[in-house]
Order: sequence, then structure tokens, then C-alpha cells
Amino acid sequence: MKVHFIGIGGIGVSALAQYYLAKGHRVSGSDLVRSEITDFLRKKGAKISINSKPKSQKSKPQLKTQKFVKRVNLLIYSPAVPKDHPELKMAKKLGVKCLSYPEALGELTKKYFTIAICGTHGKSTTTAMISLILIKAGFDPTVILGTKLKEFRNSNFRMGKSKFLVIEADEWQASFLNYWPKIIVLTNIEREHLDYYKNLNHIFKTYREFIKHLPKN
Repeated sequence: MKVHFIGIGGIGVSALAQYYLAKGHRVSGSDLVRSEITDFLRKKGAKISINSKPKSQKSKPQLKTQKFVKRVNLLIYSPAVPKDHPELKMAKKLGVKCLSYPEALGELTKKYFTIAICGTHGKSTTTAMISLILIKAGFDPTVILGTKLKEFRNSNFRMGKSKFLVIEADEWQASFLNYWPKIIVLTNIEREHLDYYKNLNHIFKTYREFIKHLPKN
């Protein structure tokens, strides 16, 4: 399968790109700037283009974009990507399956025994600690982390062979409502992301909705 990522240099999106690479899929991606992450993904086999200014759909590269997108089976994009991004618009026009990063990660959470770490502060640290404990205990989890970890060879991803998936579940724009974990770890709740949430009660309500995603057992 050919999977294309828009915003592939993002810390979450890049981890998901590594997952698909580890599964043997062909991975490509685009981003606005080159970074350590894009260079790292290139070394792993991803084909990446850097577009400092995504061109308008009305410009000459439209045909090139159309030919490229036609070869893609799945397009995954960062939530920060604008809706009028030429690759995203073309993919939707051609009927390519398009998922945001939270939606794509949400599909994975249904396939694994997922442990999701959420909260205003401490998500990355707690996710890393739980992952390392599970590895030492022999559970061999797959891990999607919001930072690079030296124990993962300075990567934000680890591919395991078991049914366990450990993820960092972000509350920004209620992204975590896409996830269906078996265990939730909630570190703390404070006022944050008030560009999206109206007030603290709105934040509490959204966390309660996420907790309802747990199975009855």
C-alpha cells in the first residue's frame, strides 16, 4: 500500500509514518521545512518533498499533483494542514481515502490493546515511563510518543510484536475522542487550549466523553 503524509515532519505524524514503514508499506510525505525528523525518515526509506510554499491548485503543477495523488492508497494529514492544501484537495477530488492524524491513529487503537496517556502536563514523560516498564517486563509494546527518546534510538516510535499499543493522547481540538483504548492514564487537568475550549467545564466534559470510550470491563 502507498501511504502519503502531509505534514510528515510533525512529531505525531512522523511516528505514524514510521509505523507504516515498519509494516512494509511505501511511505511518502511533504512538509514546509526540512528538519531532523524529515532527514531521519528519509534514511528509513520515506520519499519526502519539501514545499516551502504549497502551490495553488490553479498553477501549472496541478497535473503533476494529480498524477502523484492517483498512485496513493491512503492520505494522512496533520490537523494543522489547511483544508485548501493542493494535495489534500486533489486527493479528495479523486476519491482517495483521507484521514487526519487523530483519525488514522484512532483506527490503530481499535486493532490493539491500547493504553492511552492523556492530561494537560506530563504526557510524554508518562508515556515513555510506561513504555519502558512494559518493555522491561517483556510485553514488547508498539509505542507512539510525542518526543524523541534515547532508548528508542532517538526516535519517537517503537515497533513491537505484541498486541499492546501505547500512545500519547492529545486533548488539542478534542483529538483523543478518535481513540478507543482499553486503559486510560490521566495525569492532570488544567485550563489549556482555550483557543478551542470555552472554559474549564468544557475541558472536563470532553475528558469525561473520552473516558466513556473505555470498554465496560
